[in-house]
Amino acid sequence: MLEIFKIILIFPVFFLFLIFPINSYNKKNILIDCDIYPLNLLINLNVLFIFSLLPIAIEKYQIFLLLLYLGGLLFKISKNNFNYIFYNKSAILIFFISFLIISFSVASNLKFGWDAKFFYYIKTLFFFEGLNLDKIKNFSDYNWHPHFGSYLWAFFWKMPFVNIEYFGRLFYVFIFCFSLVSIIFSNNKKNYFKIIFFLVTLILIYNYERFSGLQDVLIFSLLIISSKLLYEISHKNLYNFFGLFLVTNLLLWIKSEGLVFTGILLTILALNNKVTLQKKIFVMIYAIVIILFKKVVYIYFDFDTVAQPHYNLDFIFSLNFMDLLNRIGNIIIYISYYGLTNVLFFLGILTLFFLNFKNIEKINIKMFNYYFLLNLSFIFCAYIFREMEIVYALRTTMERIVFISSGYYFYLIFLFIDKKIKY
Repeated sequence: MLEIFKIILIFPVFFLFLIFPINSYNKKNILIDCDIYPLNLLINLNVLFIFSLLPIAIEKYQIFLLLLYLGGLLFKISKNNFNYIFYNKSAILIFFISFLIISFSVASNLKFGWDAKFFYYIKTLFFFEGLNLDKIKNFSDYNWHPHFGSYLWAFFWKMPFVNIEYFGRLFYVFIFCFSLVSIIFSNNKKNYFKIIFFLVTLILIYNYERFSGLQDVLIFSLLIISSKLLYEISHKNLYNFFGLFLVTNLLLWIKSEGLVFTGILLTILALNNKVTLQKKIFVMIYAIVIILFKKVVYIYFDFDTVAQPHYNLDFIFSLNFMDLLNRIGNIIIYISYYGLTNVLFFLGILTLFFLNFKNIEKINIKMFNYYFLLNLSFIFCAYIFREMEIVYALRTTMERIVFISSGYYFYLIFLFIDKKIKY
């Protein structure tokens, strides 16, 4: 009973990361025409990322940070009406209920995933025990794994009134549920379609394994958020540019694959004809800066700078024509199988192909076409050039790659069905 109460209590703590620091209303108390909740989440995650690099134990600043957020929230409430927080009450209610249901499922099944057990949980323990990146280098075999997902796990595990391991992973649940809510309930139109669509999506894609300490769900959720930011990009909307830069920085520090998805998102942004040449140059400079920054951090803390030890030029040049055919054939088989078993991936690509031939809904699919081509190229290259027995590599990792990749298609599926319902 006490744990149930704590799960209910942790939701408003997590919710602070959505409503601070940027206000949802302007000085005239008019709702801003922008998704502030996702932007606040991305800002606060980047703030936590900065703290994760500092040689300070979590308990030294955690309470101060949370009190600062709470104080800022109370100050803003005093200046605005209470709708500042709950301007879409039905969305908040659905969000809260779905979070509770999945949290109860996680609390009743505490098994770790394989990578979580041997990589991410160990790094989480470093942070939980008050140690920092300078000590994680002692975990020498796997210090090339990015650390931020483990840091989040430790940060919310370390909460004084909680101090239970799986509460760190409940923040993953929170981000996952929020990413879906932020797409489906992105406007104030109240209709049963959105609630039904949300519940059906949740039922179809929920799997405890996603919350067993694996980091895939974080990238999946960030790709959902980034798809809407990219779709609605424009010359004047600086919120979306800022949000995309925050997303891509986080992706770099969650999983090794995050580097590729960062490259994909920034490439799509640079190819957007709504983006001026000046901004495209800025995007390129930004990409170079964040990648070099990660390199510098890894060198400073004496981490292995090779993002994936399974790739080397000697192996790549040793591949002959028959090797390539064999690998490509196996990749096609496994991506087809896992693609058909992943609802979002299958429906996303099916929707994209349909809209390329018959787009009566006038959905701008160019950004999704770019993603499809870049993502598919990444998947094939990742397995063709990986120095590992191809079938074993595909069987152990392809399902997760497909799951991560499917996040970007969620917004396309929602747009298509939403417009079909209107017609």
